[in-house]
Amino acid sequence: MPRHGRHRIIRPVPLLARPVRLAAAVVALLVCTAAVAFGGTAPADGSGSARDSTTGEVGGLLGSGTEDGASGDGSDPEAADQGGDQGQGGDQGQGGDQGQGGDQSQGGDQGQGGDQGQGGDQNQGGDQDQDDGAGQGDDEQFPGRDEAAPPAADDFVDITDVEPGSGPAGKGGVFAGGTFTSECGTSDHRNSDNYQAAPGKRNGAQHVHDYVGNTTTDAFSDDDSLEAGDTSCTNGDRSTFYWPVVRDLNGVGDDANADGGGKDGNVGSILTPTSAQMTFHGHPGQATEPMPQGLRMITGDAKAKTNGDEDVVSKWTCSGFTDRTTGKYPICPSGSKLMRFLDFPSCWDGENLRSNAENDAVVFPESDGRCADGRVAIPQLRMTLTYDQPAGRSFAMDTFPEQQHSPKTDHGNFQSLLPEERARAAADCINSGRDC
Repeated sequence: MPRHGRHRIIRPVPLLARPVRLAAAVVALLVCTAAVAFGGTAPADGSGSARDSTTGEVGGLLGSGTEDGASGDGSDPEAADQGGDQGQGGDQGQGGDQGQGGDQSQGGDQGQGGDQGQGGDQNQGGDQDQDDGAGQGDDEQFPGRDEAAPPAADDFVDITDVEPGSGPAGKGGVFAGGTFTSECGTSDHRNSDNYQAAPGKRNGAQHVHDYVGNTTTDAFSDDDSLEAGDTSCTNGDRSTFYWPVVRDLNGVGDDANADGGGKDGNVGSILTPTSAQMTFHGHPGQATEPMPQGLRMITGDAKAKTNGDEDVVSKWTCSGFTDRTTGKYPICPSGSKLMRFLDFPSCWDGENLRSNAENDAVVFPESDGRCADGRVAIPQLRMTLTYDQPAGRSFAMDTFPEQQHSPKTDHGNFQSLLPEERARAAADCINSGRDC
């Protein structure tokens, strides 16, 4: 009888014990596939992404991709293709599938950031889109850039097709008495800041503003800095007045590659107004009180395209047709200039000096131009801005990128820093029917 040690005895394998290793590999494949689906390890651009093939790549998917990022050692002979898609990162978020070995895929767009939060779209190793060192990518600092687009054809209208007497009802513009004007020039300086809406943030507006009055206005302005600033106004008024610029879309601006300019979808050469009038008016049947020192106001909604029409104040028109205003860009006839009116609210609560979407310290008058009971009638500011209009539809106002240059987003900002003595004189001038 032969000795048992010299020959391998083949015993039948029970049905339930058949290939355990293959079953384990399949289970691991399903687990890692779920990790890819729910762990966000497959970048949308396909760089270094997990492979779709499930044949012969069990070892690759059994490698890293676990929460601790440890890669498999290939000890299981069923895992023949270790390395194909190791997918380091799991919850660490390092580049989705780096693919060491097989498909290395290093470089390109590793996309570090996953759940580590390193810079949003830094894409280290490929397109490093690092911002200003604040640890946030451009998409987080300045959202909406991927939605930027030129104005639509429907954003324009021939001014001769606009009915006389049109315009948004109850949004100011019903005047009486005299006027007081601060002569401040047409454009003192420009930037894409807004200290009222986004204090302390460079490019907080994501579009360029024209300024007149206070020459120091920027993202970091406050009452003290403005009080100490110089002014472009001839009467010593240190108030700050600002509004979005208008551009000739046929031109090229010097900010084509800058924040607030081309990076935020605002392209073309900036048009300097041919005139910019900062004029204060009175209310019908009511005495006008002096403008409160330090009062801040915003008129219009810079995001009206997405927010809706409730706070739209846009009044575009053409010289020679000022009895017609429209919320669209007007196409003016030859010899006529593009104009826009920005009317500010003028019925004060008598207490607060900050008026914005969250605090209605100042509201618009009733449709007859009078302030409702309990509100103080203060001078009605109208900015009248005039431009040499480019031909046809080749112009647009700067906007937030996702607002796509909609003319209904027109808006203006103001803070009163007219000295108290001059503010009283301005109210007297308006109430007496004089133009000062």
